[in-house]
Amino acid sequence: MGVDKELLRAKEKVTDIYGKTVRGGAYIFPKQSVDFCATVIQKYTSRDFKKLRSADFDEMAIDEVVFLVQGFCIMLRNLGCSEKIVLEQYNVMERRMGYKLRLASVELERQLDAIHELAKEYERSYISFNYYDKTYFLRYMASKVEATRRFIESVYGKYTDIRSDELSDMALKESCKEFPQTSIERINKDMIFFDALQHDDEYQKLLQQQEKLIAEDTFIKNKQARFRKIQVRLAEIREKYQMELFGELLNEQEDASLTVQHPMDVLKKAVEDAEFWIKDHAERDEAKAAKAPEDIEREKAEIERRRQLLEECGVNMNFDLPNTDEQEEEIFVQSGNLSWEVKGTIHLPCYCNKGQITAYKGIKGKCAMKCPRCGYYVLVDYDDMTAKPLELHGPVRRVEKRRMNGR
Repeated sequence: MGVDKELLRAKEKVTDIYGKTVRGGAYIFPKQSVDFCATVIQKYTSRDFKKLRSADFDEMAIDEVVFLVQGFCIMLRNLGCSEKIVLEQYNVMERRMGYKLRLASVELERQLDAIHELAKEYERSYISFNYYDKTYFLRYMASKVEATRRFIESVYGKYTDIRSDELSDMALKESCKEFPQTSIERINKDMIFFDALQHDDEYQKLLQQQEKLIAEDTFIKNKQARFRKIQVRLAEIREKYQMELFGELLNEQEDASLTVQHPMDVLKKAVEDAEFWIKDHAERDEAKAAKAPEDIEREKAEIERRRQLLEECGVNMNFDLPNTDEQEEEIFVQSGNLSWEVKGTIHLPCYCNKGQITAYKGIKGKCAMKCPRCGYYVLVDYDDMTAKPLELHGPVRRVEKRRMNGR
């Protein structure tokens, strides 16, 4: 459930309802929550509680989830916990079990089923409702449902756009805090480090074991020891490679604290944007429908006149997308029809001697990368338009040597 067990323990000696002394550290249960605790014990071996003990919360009946969350909140209040602590524990349980999301999903399904049942009821109705009445009324219901669906799609699109813009702005601000050279060095180290882990057979097998262990439909307590053992070994391998490759442990990059808008604020803005968008398009459609045929022909003639005028001035309004053929693609790029221009081609000093990359104007700095053909590591300098072999250490160097000797 995620409840802090220490909140359920007696911090010092207390006297129970029978006058007996309970030592500090023992679990205590308030009198008002005895029935709740007894019910939990009775249901311990039930299907839903087995799913609970396996952390398979989505398979639990929503009624049982509500029963547990509310029961523990009441118990904490009866134990004298402040409302702040109760709210904190509620949030932990809610996030762990997806409590609110499941309730919202159940309510949505209930409303959709209610609309479907209404349609069936109206279809069976014979009181002042003939065959043609039913036909047109059900068509009306379908059109309203479709309009609602389209509106929801629009709100969702606006909502995700707002969140995406918000997170992009935050990421840009965070990136500005780091010096470019420091950022490049960190990225290069990460590339070398993760490539070494990717070529480590033991590490990859442990990851697979961890995934299988998580997917097992068994109780959590039966997994904990094996899971902890895998986690310890994975950490040892990561530290070993960091010391061999760089002579030091890499600093763990702490995630920046995210302070985003409240969902209600974002939802309100998304609904307003969607309503404005729909209203704007409706007004355009009405204006278009109100146009006389001669007005439409007049607009077409005006568009054609402007196109001819631009072509006379040397502006070509028509263009074709490039073919995927490499030769035609190169001609297309060199023709200047794209918004970016080619700076040049950099030859890579790799095993295959065929690797090369294209650099575009505006790109600067250095970057570590692999040859797309043979996978050899190189350091590309976009300022000097050169590339040189990247100096490797430890396991990655040994992997590269084996690869070179095999060629």
